[in-house]
Amino acid sequence: MARLRREHHRLLGNGYCTRPPELDCAFESVCETCAFFQTSIQFRPTLQAQHDDAQVKGQTHRTDLFTSLLGRVDQVDQDAS
Repeated sequence: MARLRREHHRLLGNGYCTRPPELDCAFESVCETCAFFQTSIQFRPTLQAQHDDAQVKGQTHRTDLFTSLLGRVDQVDQDAS
């Protein structure tokens, strides 16, 4: 069971944290800008909702971040098709 936990990534609301378990993380809300953050097409609706929320609130930095993530997800999905 311990081996299984070590091999799986931590599930986030809009992707996965691939940070190795032995590297501690003190951050709770910067995942999308972390090098260990990964997402996929299954999280597209959540990413879109986060993008739309940021846009409504006039948060251009967050809007740009989620635009970039959506673009990457869409590109990977197109490449897989």
